[in-house]
Amino acid sequence: MSARSSAVQYDPHVDIDWESPWRSEQFALPQESVTLYGTRVWAKLAGSDQRTLALHEAVSRWSTVAYLSAILTGNQLRRVAEEGLNSSDSRNALDEVSKSSRTTITFGRLVRATDLAPYKPPRGTATAVKLLSFLPLGAASHASMLLVEETFARTMAAAVTDPGIEPHVRQAVRIHRFECDERFEFARSEVLAAQRKSNRISRAYNRLLLAVLANVILRLGVSFEVYRSIGIGPMRGALISRRRRAAIRRRDAAATVAFLDSAGMLDGAVTAALWRLTGVVQSDERQ
Repeated sequence: MSARSSAVQYDPHVDIDWESPWRSEQFALPQESVTLYGTRVWAKLAGSDQRTLALHEAVSRWSTVAYLSAILTGNQLRRVAEEGLNSSDSRNALDEVSKSSRTTITFGRLVRATDLAPYKPPRGTATAVKLLSFLPLGAASHASMLLVEETFARTMAAAVTDPGIEPHVRQAVRIHRFECDERFEFARSEVLAAQRKSNRISRAYNRLLLAVLANVILRLGVSFEVYRSIGIGPMRGALISRRRRAAIRRRDAAATVAFLDSAGMLDGAVTAALWRLTGVVQSDERQ
């Protein structure tokens, strides 16, 4: 048994009290992560509407991370199929499968507990997202996991210590974070190892692929449809939240992007231009 697989693991089916009622008088998302927080529209909303919007944005985020984690799990199963069952890489891949599955189950069950329908990826992006299933088993594969789960973890991080957060959410985030540090450290080591092992053409291909996917992944967090829950049209909500969304995206992706940059995953003129389109990398940061 590897050191990674011997760590204490949680069970999302029993470590959260799913039988207790959902407490709608509390927030499902840290207020600083709500896309209208700090705007004049937010200040004018009644407390109940603020909580309603936060709930719908939380469900949108949970739906997205559960969906993307399930897709990325397929890459780890491909690794096992290609390398066999007895290699250390295969054992680590299976360990990642179990942990990604717990992420999908945890936040899928959170969505169910709210009695809201999951939010689906916007039209036109679903096909692009499905390309994650065909990622080459290199640096882009592990870097994509960081973009999906590490940025999400930072969005939800404040929920653990915020007494105003709904108890199901607080517990789900707590147990998810329990193993996150180890998983993210492993993903980083895999990115670095893949960079060292690959040739110049392979590195360029992985950089370009990741930059394209980043423009999809980093914009999928919150559906514009959430604004209907408080009587605001999606287009108006998108315009009002534009700056706030960009600020949240930069905040949550900062550590991941800094690592990817240090690993050489942002090198190259085309790659750098694509990353600037995400809004998480400024022009002067790549000079």
